[in-house]
Amino acid sequence: MQTYVTIEGLLPLIAVGVAFVLLLITVLLVPGTSKPGWMVLRPGGMHWFSFLGSAAMSALIGWVWIFVGSARSDAEFQMRVAWWLSFIFGAGAVYAGLLVYRLRKLSLRMRGRTIAYDEDGRERRYAVEDFVAWRRRWRGDFQLLFKDGNVVELDPYARNSDEFMGRLYDEPLPEEH
Repeated sequence: MQTYVTIEGLLPLIAVGVAFVLLLITVLLVPGTSKPGWMVLRPGGMHWFSFLGSAAMSALIGWVWIFVGSARSDAEFQMRVAWWLSFIFGAGAVYAGLLVYRLRKLSLRMRGRTIAYDEDGRERRYAVEDFVAWRRRWRGDFQLLFKDGNVVELDPYARNSDEFMGRLYDEPLPEEH
């Protein structure tokens, strides 16, 4: 280890690393989102790349910070930047993992004119006719509002989200009757 590596510097990096591993295990333990006959919104490539790619970048930069260091004249500054990059990529991996977990747990889906999702371990179903409105939030996701006042979040980057939004107003496909 390099001489500048302290327990105060290691603890935050260890914390985001442990959070990532626990989140990865939790995501993998969520029951499969495959529902035969349903169009299910799943985490897309962007979600998985953000989750796993950010963790890999955090680990790589953290490894350099801990074991490699720098011999340049501005090494102290470089390693401070490396620490922050490792921490920020790790925090980004945790955030992306939370998005993946939320999508898998919600399991928002549509079949014909029926919308369903899982909430607190129970399935909730609505007819498309119960859908009242949608709005786009500041961070880019959508909120779907139903007649009973229930609000469901829809991630526009999820796999099948474009088709899902389009079919809220369209007729079902012939094979779905």
